[in-house]
Amino acid sequence: MGIERTSLELPAGTGRDDAEKKAGAQLRVQDVHTWSDLPLPTILTTDSPGISRYTFTYWVDDDNRRPNSANW
Repeated sequence: MGIERTSLELPAGTGRDDAEKKAGAQLRVQDVHTWSDLPLPTILTTDSPGISRYTFTYWVDDDNRRPNSANW
């Protein structure tokens, strides 16, 4: 099991629930299908007006990571 982090650039003011849903969708795209504790620790501004960087930290069990077919 390890701790990992993912960041998304979303419209500023995106609600916590929506941001978590988008982060979960991003993890599935990255072939991470089982994780726990997806808290939202930081929201940072970016150089782009109206866009913020939402950073999530989560636990993942390496046995639950599906191999990315693009890497095979």
